[in-house]
This record gives sequence, C-alpha cells and structure tokens, in this order.
Amino acid sequence: MATATLLLIRRTTLRPRVAPYSSTTLKSALDEIDRQNPQLNALASCMSSTVSDTLDNPSHGPLQGWPVIVKSNIAVGCNTATTCASQSLAKYRSPFAATAVEHLQQAGAVVVGTANMDEFGMGSKNQSGIYGPAYNPHQIDAIRHSPGGSSGGSAAAVASGMCRIALGSDTGGSVRLPAAWCGVVGFKPTYGRISRHGLVSYASSLDAVGILASTVHDAQIAYRTMAVPDSNDMTCISRSLRDRIDSLAKSRPWIKGESNNNGKERPLAGIRIGIPQEFWVKELSESTLNAWRRGAQQLAVAGCEIVKVTLPHIPSSLPAYYTLALAEASSNLARYDGVRFGTRFPARTQTAALANASLKYAATRSEGFGPEVQRRILLGTYVMSASAYQHYYLPSQRIRRLIQHEFNQIFALPNVLSNSEIAALSDQPRPDGVDAILFPTTNDTAPPQYTSGDEGSQVSSYVNDVMTVPVNLAGIPAVSVPVKHSHGHGMPIGLQLAAQYGDDNLLLWIASHLGLQSCD
Repeated sequence: MATATLLLIRRTTLRPRVAPYSSTTLKSALDEIDRQNPQLNALASCMSSTVSDTLDNPSHGPLQGWPVIVKSNIAVGCNTATTCASQSLAKYRSPFAATAVEHLQQAGAVVVGTANMDEFGMGSKNQSGIYGPAYNPHQIDAIRHSPGGSSGGSAAAVASGMCRIALGSDTGGSVRLPAAWCGVVGFKPTYGRISRHGLVSYASSLDAVGILASTVHDAQIAYRTMAVPDSNDMTCISRSLRDRIDSLAKSRPWIKGESNNNGKERPLAGIRIGIPQEFWVKELSESTLNAWRRGAQQLAVAGCEIVKVTLPHIPSSLPAYYTLALAEASSNLARYDGVRFGTRFPARTQTAALANASLKYAATRSEGFGPEVQRRILLGTYVMSASAYQHYYLPSQRIRRLIQHEFNQIFALPNVLSNSEIAALSDQPRPDGVDAILFPTTNDTAPPQYTSGDEGSQVSSYVNDVMTVPVNLAGIPAVSVPVKHSHGHGMPIGLQLAAQYGDDNLLLWIASHLGLQSCD
C-alpha cells in the first residue's frame, strides 16, 4: 500500500478549476425547467404560482432570488404535496414547511419545485418512485444514464441549471452518489448540524438533510443558512455543543494561517489528508483511480500533506448499514397504514373487505408501497425478529461503533461526543492525526438507466452505496466534488472528502480547492 499511496500523489498536469460562483438566476432556472424537464423528468412538481408571488414580493437576504428545488420527502408547505414518490402519500399535503426550507426562504431563496426521487429514499438509481425514472443530463442524446439515487432528481436539476441549489436527503449516500454521477457538489453535513424537522424519515439515526450545488461556494452559503439549532428536532446539535466544536477547531496550530494564506500558492499548508487504503479495491475503474490520483496531487500542490491511513472495518460497513437502515425503515414506515397516515386502499375482494383489520391493512400497504419499499420492509422486519435480532442487528450495531472508533483514531480533531477521548487528549488535536480523508464517491461513472425490473439493477442498487455508507454510520460530514470526466464517454467522476464530527467548515474549505479537471 505504500507504493499505492505514492502513486496517488505522482505529478500530473493540473487544469484550471471551475468558477466558484453559479450563474443560475430565477429566470434562467424557470426557462431550463420548461426546456429540459420533459426530457430529464427531474422534477415531481413545479411551483410556478409561488414563484410569481415571490417575484411580486421578493424576500431580501444572502440568498435573494436563488432558485431552489426540494426533494419530495422534505416538506415545503404552501399546500404542496410531500409524496416521497409513493402512492401511499400521493395525496398528502404538509401543513408546514421543513425547518431547513424555512431558513432558505427567510434568506431570500425561492422554491421553484419538488424533485423526483426513489420511493421513500430507497434506491440508488432514481427509478423506483411513482414519477418514473429520472435521467442524467450528461450525454442525454447518446445513452440515457442514471442520475443516481435517491436524490437523483435534485442532482439532475442542479446539473441542468434548473436551480442554483437543491435539497436532498442522505441516509447512505443519497446526496453524494447522485452528485458524483451528475457532476455537481453534494454535501452531507454532520448528523444533527441541519434540522431534520420536516424530513420524512427513512432511517432516523442515519438521515441527514443534504445540499446539492454547482459549486462548493454555493453549498457553503446554503449550509451556513440552515445549520442552526432547532428545538423541533431533538437530534439537532445544541448551541452549546456547536460552540464547543468551534472552540476545539480553532485550537489547531495552523488555524490562524487559514485566512492569511488565501492568496498564496499553498493555501492548505499544514493540513494533513489521509488516503484510506480500504477504499482501494479491484472494482475501481481506471478512470476513477486516475481521478483519485489527480485529486490527491491537487491537494498536495495546494500544500496538504498526503498520508496513508487505515480503517479496518470499512469492508463490513455495507452489510451493517443495510441491516440497521432497513430495521429502522420497517419501524418508521409502519405508520403508513391508511389510518394514521397514508392513503387507504380498498380490499381487492369482497371477502377481504369483510375480513379482519389485518387484511385491510395489508391491502393498503400492498397497494401503497412499491416493490423496493416492500422488499426493504420485509428485510427490516426480519432482522428485528426474535430469532434474527441477536445474529444480525446487534452485531451490526457493534460494527457501527467500531467504525466510529476507527474514524476517531485517524482524525486529528477529537470527537466531542466521546468524553473519554476528550479527556485523554486534553481538548487538543493529535499531531499525528489527519484533518480529512480523500476517497472515491463511486466505483465507476453512471450506468445506463435500466428499468426497475431489471435483475442486475436490483443487486447493483445495494452495492452502489459501498463507498458512501461508512460516513453515515459514523455521523461525520462528507462532500463529493466533481473532479474529472471519463475518457470513454464524458461522464462525470466525483471524489469524496470526509472529516471529523462537527468539522464541516474545514471540510468545505478543503473541498473548495479540489476543482474540476478535464481528462488529458
């Protein structure tokens, strides 16, 4: 692995980065929606009447006039449907807007529509929802590729200029994977940094409201607007803990140079970037591997020290994630029975209609949920059963804790949630730790968008998350940045940066220096 790490930082010719600002305006976004959405199917709805009212009475703020698209599992209010791309919620209108949406609107942003998605966020190709498959805007005239999932509609909308930023949800990579495949920035903040109030839950201990944008700068502004405490969400980080994280981050020995080095050739001098060897797998395509090398080199040129790190339990993260996520999903989706929540569907036969309540519930849930959601509910219910709980659920929780511990061991900044580590390190960063790690977002570029019934598609939809789920298990922040286009067919490739719990600001600062490169 020492040789492999050295290969990552071999010298290559760097190309200029993309501009730090997006030029998407409200008018241009509406024009692109009319022009491109019929072909891409990225949106579930367009809020033209709301946009007209906003133009007449604009709100002032740092995001004034920013067109925003919101994933269909995040409440928008304004009598807009929050369907989660499911028949069970096809008629649901949320009486309130999510906290994250409210903060954007108060800052002057304008919600122009809701995005297509996989049903209840369950999928990685955006093909399991009631709106039909969404399509990747890249190479659309040649082969229709998947935009990724489950926030594929949000990523496709940003990539095609239908909005300046879009909101998505990230449970196991549902913001970062679409961002990589569509060539945009996808940011999953620290768990609890942005309120989940108004986000329809899939797996409550893993879900995070994420941001998709054309540039890191736009993602930074949107993040700072939404990253505030919220009493409506008990998992949202408190003000006191945020202050403690900020104080700890400022104790780094090089932190004073962060703002002073902006105009110098090595703006990231003093920052250590880890290359986790467990992500160097045989399934990585040559294009992705080359992009990883170039990304490491680009950060090295900016002043970072590149070192090898190890996370031994990363190979176990995917089975642990699906065990835990599906167990939580089976519990969260139990409420959609046609009585408490969800559309009630009549029994198919007169006999079933006269039978007991269980059959009536079964008819509602069978009609309301699609095949993928039913599959995951069944799996989640099984792993929580008395016979399987000890063999699957508890070991997965232990693996999750081990992964969290391994991340804490490699990062320089202590984890404020771990009192023992804070005491041992006396609130000081470890000099031998790294500030962030760099690794691919996906194994390869976006695949063709097959129908949801394709046998290979069912299997690959689970494997696609292999690079993204570890950070969700640990609750740490991660951002996917487009760094290259594939030689073969011009499809985007993304790299991820991840940092310690609460270290979102540093992560975005580093990501702003990891720019788009063209292939040689």
